[in-house]
Amino acid sequence: MSFINVDKLDNNQLKSNPNNLFGIVCALSCVAATGIGFGLSLPLLSFVMKRMGYSSTIIGLNTAMPALAAIILAPIFVKSMEKFGLKIFIFFSIIIGISSFFSFYFTQNLLFWFLLRFVFGACLDSVFVASETWIAELSSDSMRGRIMGIFSSCLSIGYFLGAGILTVTGSQGITPFIVGATFLFLVLLPLFLARKKVPNVTSDHGASLFPIIISTPIAMAAAVVYGYLETTAFNLLPIYGETSGLSEKISVSLLISVGLGQACLQYFVGAIADKYGEIRSLIICALIGIFGAIGIKLFITTPFILYFILFFWGACISGFYTLALIIVGKKYKGSSLAGANTAVVAMFGVGSLIGPPIVGASMGLSQSYGFFVSMLLPVTIYFMQLYRYSKKI
Repeated sequence: MSFINVDKLDNNQLKSNPNNLFGIVCALSCVAATGIGFGLSLPLLSFVMKRMGYSSTIIGLNTAMPALAAIILAPIFVKSMEKFGLKIFIFFSIIIGISSFFSFYFTQNLLFWFLLRFVFGACLDSVFVASETWIAELSSDSMRGRIMGIFSSCLSIGYFLGAGILTVTGSQGITPFIVGATFLFLVLLPLFLARKKVPNVTSDHGASLFPIIISTPIAMAAAVVYGYLETTAFNLLPIYGETSGLSEKISVSLLISVGLGQACLQYFVGAIADKYGEIRSLIICALIGIFGAIGIKLFITTPFILYFILFFWGACISGFYTLALIIVGKKYKGSSLAGANTAVVAMFGVGSLIGPPIVGASMGLSQSYGFFVSMLLPVTIYFMQLYRYSKKI
């Protein structure tokens, strides 16, 4: 995997320029708009596949396609950003993403759905990677942690707004596809406004991704757990809610609570990390993840209590990603930070790849306990490893 640097610009001058704030805001707007498209499409496509008669296992496998795309195509993302520039790269990713999103509505062929999900996921993944690179290159070292926290919040805001929009449009007909495509199209507006604040990138071909993963195992494992829990929740939690007796609208509204917690509490996750350290913060997130999974099982038919549980559970699972970025941000500086962030995204992709198929298969084996057990197990294992690691430092 290549690392990314700013091309033809002095790095210190670039980051110290106050006008870069506008470029960062535009990049965050791209993230939020793309998040809305993703947050709407994940439960939407799951509901459509359920009506088409496919099992939770098949839905889970289909859901894993974007993660597979992120893992396989990450090196191509980097080379494409280098060759064509971030502006052209994001532009064509959005155009192809919109086309593939509409294609879901016009076909019911399962194999074609897997291909479409791979392409659509790759397009949105590429926008996230490009936007994160854009933000990282325009951020000073003193502000990077807070700005990456805002990045996580903007992504989460997009997710829960997308889920909220689906509760209004419903999952039937072409309307949700039109609305989702519209928000994806809006990504092009901040891209146009900030066209002079989008840095070009080049690759440092002497660097490798694998040493970064090995050097920060706690952060990389946190990213895997985050990808496992979040991707599964946004794809299969509504299905679990509906099979447990909730209506489609209430089942989708559960995701609003998850996303709201993710968006509102990331600043506090960072503040706790600043005061008590990242390991203790990860332990707190893991404990909330464990008790949250238990609470989902106990109160799945009591939405108003469940909303409260999911708010804090959502904050904790997003906290894994925020804390992973903080850890690698402290360890790596300058051009290496972009490579470290790419490693975090790749590990998120691993978690997203394995989570939905495992949970989907578990739900197929046990409609009542499959979701609960398969969501509880990874965070429990991670908590045990964190506890052992904390005793060594």
